[in-house]
Amino acid sequence: MKIFLTTIVLFMLFQGCKNDRTVEKADPNPVFDNSHFISQRHLHEKKFEGFDFNTEQQWDSLNGISHKKVQHRKGKVHPDIRTFGWHVYSNGSAWKNYNLSMLWGISYFSYTIQPETGNYKSIHQWKTTALIDSARAANCKVFLSVANFGSENNATFLKNPKAQNTLIDSLSRLLALRSADGINIDFEGVSKESKTSFTNFIIEISKRLKQDHPNYQISLCLYAEDWNDIFDIKTVDPYVDFYTLMGYDYYGGFSKTTGPVTPFNWSEIFGNGLKSSIEYYQKKGVHPKKLIVGLPYYGAEWNTKKSQPGSMVAEFRDNPPYSAIRKIYIDSLHTPVKFDSISSSTYLIVKEGDHGYRQIFFEDSKSLSIKYDWIKKNKLGGVGIWALGYDNGYSELWDLLAEKFSEEQNATMTDKK
Repeated sequence: MKIFLTTIVLFMLFQGCKNDRTVEKADPNPVFDNSHFISQRHLHEKKFEGFDFNTEQQWDSLNGISHKKVQHRKGKVHPDIRTFGWHVYSNGSAWKNYNLSMLWGISYFSYTIQPETGNYKSIHQWKTTALIDSARAANCKVFLSVANFGSENNATFLKNPKAQNTLIDSLSRLLALRSADGINIDFEGVSKESKTSFTNFIIEISKRLKQDHPNYQISLCLYAEDWNDIFDIKTVDPYVDFYTLMGYDYYGGFSKTTGPVTPFNWSEIFGNGLKSSIEYYQKKGVHPKKLIVGLPYYGAEWNTKKSQPGSMVAEFRDNPPYSAIRKIYIDSLHTPVKFDSISSSTYLIVKEGDHGYRQIFFEDSKSLSIKYDWIKKNKLGGVGIWALGYDNGYSELWDLLAEKFSEEQNATMTDKK
């Protein structure tokens, strides 16, 4: 009996002495819980939906977008890799600083659906932006994102065939207007009850648009975690040309504890990660070559009482873009940049007063390099960037893209199917 009690005491002492980053960690990987989840894309939409601007210059003025000349590393994207990026309308004319020769495709975000009718709430500057002309001149394909957010909005739209027909007809005209190459479907928060109607909608929109133009490409955004088993991959796969995995928002405004926006590996402290998501979709039938892995050019920022990664959140602050993190914390405050080897993610710890801290997790050249190398090694379809322009004014992420995926730097790369 004494031996048994001694064993129990020693075990409890051992557990208490483990890495203190696990002490507060009650529920790693909160993305499994959909009840409070809201993506950075959805937050972006809520933040800017009240602005009815007619020009990119108005967005530039609102968001302080400048066009100081950035010298990019020269390079052209390798033909066997798909580098894909989303240009969000709120970034105005930030596209003038993009290295378009390093992009296989760019998607204008977005046609936001009016769920009751299928018409758009707004398409912002899709009809007029010179981004599309510049992209085509650089042999970069152009897509239009089609977005719908929230289970109620999706249920309303997906049970209304008339609204779906209106959407498809509208998209047909808008794609033809700008000689675009296809669409990127981004329906977030689809409920289990809407799975079948969502599947049927994907098939129908693909059939109809390809009747207009057989070379149109239909792509589908996949959640980091398909918690409601929404995506019937085997059924829709013949109608989808490629998939864009939203490989981010593993931690964010919904999180009880701090953690990486994109943890690379599964871990006890942070839970699921990018590799787990990719393996999940491959098991469901997504061919590696059809999968573009989206990665974030933004971070997540919280107030905490403790300095360790994985600490309980006192308050969520923001999803700052890479450029703001660089400018405010690294360039101005000279905050030491830390690297978490568990998740292969970068983070900053800022002391605030006597009793608190600010934690910022984000991706930089070091963390992205690890993920890019793995994507290349495993011969996935490519990489995606949410969102282009979030690094405006800095060249290092573009330079990394050229280093990893340019034709000049990857002369021996071959496309092995």
